[in-house]
Amino acid sequence: MRLWPVELGVRFSTRASRDTASLTQTLLVMLWAISLSSTAQASVQTGRGCRSTGTRVVGTRGLLALCSARLVSASTSQIGASQRHFRIGHPGARITWNMTTDVAPQSAAFEAFESYPTLDPSHTTLSLVKDAMDLFSAKPSAAIFARSWSRNATFSDPICHAVGARQYLAQWYAMRAVFSESETLEWKLIRDEPTHIEYVQKQRYKLKALGTVKVMHSTVVMHTDAHGRITRFEDRWNHTALPGTLAWPFRRLNAITLPWLVAVAAESKNALT
Repeated sequence: MRLWPVELGVRFSTRASRDTASLTQTLLVMLWAISLSSTAQASVQTGRGCRSTGTRVVGTRGLLALCSARLVSASTSQIGASQRHFRIGHPGARITWNMTTDVAPQSAAFEAFESYPTLDPSHTTLSLVKDAMDLFSAKPSAAIFARSWSRNATFSDPICHAVGARQYLAQWYAMRAVFSESETLEWKLIRDEPTHIEYVQKQRYKLKALGTVKVMHSTVVMHTDAHGRITRFEDRWNHTALPGTLAWPFRRLNAITLPWLVAVAAESKNALT
């Protein structure tokens, strides 16, 4: 979740979680980009930048977007007066999805997991998997978070460690601003216990504006409480363990700063109060 072009070099590298130097370098670029935020936001607020150059720098986390790109909209006709300062994710905050992703049959021959037996998910497990697939497909909704997530849950991937609803909601809603398409191509349940679920997935992402398409493999790990709500969620890219201590400060910085940049639907916030 939590996904920006400057980070795609990490996310879409098959060695992202193993190559610490590469990860550190990319995240340092992100820190540099954060230093540009005040200048970029001032430029947007005064109407400068895009009209003269055709491009816009969108502050934090290093997102360089075309002014005409469909990533985000700064149109004052769609955004209230109190929100006319430029923030990533307004379109995502205004979209409510009432349907869930149709779950395709499991792929018994999922690459590198052929030897794992194909498990028949329980009703609770299938509901959690469907909700996770909706989130990965950039379809966040209040119903998903009310049904499946604990307010104090954590979300982790190689570039983020989010703690609590404020931080993990921003990670999921950011996907609406970055990807025009995201779909699960294959999946397979590999662990199904009352409070511990794991499945592997093959996800296709299409980046807005640039149109870049990338297929990612990952292992999704969900730990739940006694009520079946997620308390810990991990997205392990390329089925590898999450980074260690060197990347930790940057992952936390990602989680802490993103809520200031991404608008989250009020109903999703209220669903977790």
